[in-house]
Amino acid sequence: MADPTTTGFDPKPRTLEARLGFAFQQQERTGLKLAAHLRAFAMAAITIWIFVLLGSAFWFYLPVIILFVISGYAHYLFSLRGFRGDGHAFLFFVVDVVLVIIALFALVSYSARAMMFAGFAYVIAWGAGLVWVSTFPATVFDIPGFDYSEGRLSRFLDPYYVSMDVRIMEILVLLLTTAILATAVARGRRLIREQVYMARERSNLARYFPPSIADEIAVHDSVLGKVRSQNVAVMFVDMVGFAHMAETVSPEELIDMLRAFHRRVEAAVFEHAGTLDKFFGDVVLATFGTPEPGTADPANALRCAKHIFDLTDEWNERRVEAGFPAVRLSIGVHYGPVVVGDFGTERRLEFAVIGDTVNVASRLEESTRAVGSRMVVSNDLVDAATRDTPEDAEGLLVGFTPYENLELRGRDQAINVWTYGRIE
Repeated sequence: MADPTTTGFDPKPRTLEARLGFAFQQQERTGLKLAAHLRAFAMAAITIWIFVLLGSAFWFYLPVIILFVISGYAHYLFSLRGFRGDGHAFLFFVVDVVLVIIALFALVSYSARAMMFAGFAYVIAWGAGLVWVSTFPATVFDIPGFDYSEGRLSRFLDPYYVSMDVRIMEILVLLLTTAILATAVARGRRLIREQVYMARERSNLARYFPPSIADEIAVHDSVLGKVRSQNVAVMFVDMVGFAHMAETVSPEELIDMLRAFHRRVEAAVFEHAGTLDKFFGDVVLATFGTPEPGTADPANALRCAKHIFDLTDEWNERRVEAGFPAVRLSIGVHYGPVVVGDFGTERRLEFAVIGDTVNVASRLEESTRAVGSRMVVSNDLVDAATRDTPEDAEGLLVGFTPYENLELRGRDQAINVWTYGRIE
């Protein structure tokens, strides 16, 4: 015969011990059932509170809430099957603790205010529970102080005794813990926000500068802040005949062609430690020597210009094979002093270079049509490149031809230049 104290299915226990066990078991089941119902009701209220407080974050907590409700009813259903050992009860207690910890960690990760609210809500609920317990007639509810007499000990051993100093200490510890956690959460959120801002700033800088320079600027945030004069190599890259091509292709094809052109120029400029200053539609302005100048800037500008033509020639081979017209580029490069810094208003600042060197580089690019060359660079650039990198002077000038007394639009004096390649 099955033992009713372990199975609970014997409707008429025969011994006093069995009847007592059966009665305890029935009360345990009733308590578990009531606890499961109360838990479900409490979780429903908490669900509404979280939805109002956190909005879209509500869906993160919903699985934890559902599991918490399921845990309560599962414990009750296990008891109906006759499982009365402490093992399965402890297992459900562990499940509840894990779920509560997950919920608390999720709460901490979201908002310091939510953490403070949860802590204060717990303190209020705990205090309300103490007040409620104090209303029971049998409750021994006082402040014991430091009385170590026999009366104090007997009162302490009374199961109806409530120690105020211990309960107050628990409330104070909870408030302190809540404040510490809320401070930690607020600090963590601030650090995360700062990291996001730094990442965004670096992303913005990476649009203009090579990744290595962008990292340096992000660390030393004063690099761009001071307006100054320095020697810089300035390059203008123009897509020749762009207006005519715009009339013969669809807007989508035009944009695709521009993007492909920009990508190739960007890759070449960044590979040679240059800075993308601006995109003017089919014109690109790049500089070498910003934000900080170096001895290799003029040579880098020459290498970059040649690389752009190499990339364009490869691109044109694929375009012609696909039935599209070839793209022609013209480049002008000059080296000299410019003013570097942030220009504009408080609402819109822009890093830029200005000065006569920029104007001359633009005019050199225009002059490629007059001299029938793909690229025109100033003698100042060539002198600086061969002077600062003498070990590579001969290689830098491969394909270049000197051209004397070139007249530029808007300038009174002619200048000596070097040409590269012929317009086909």
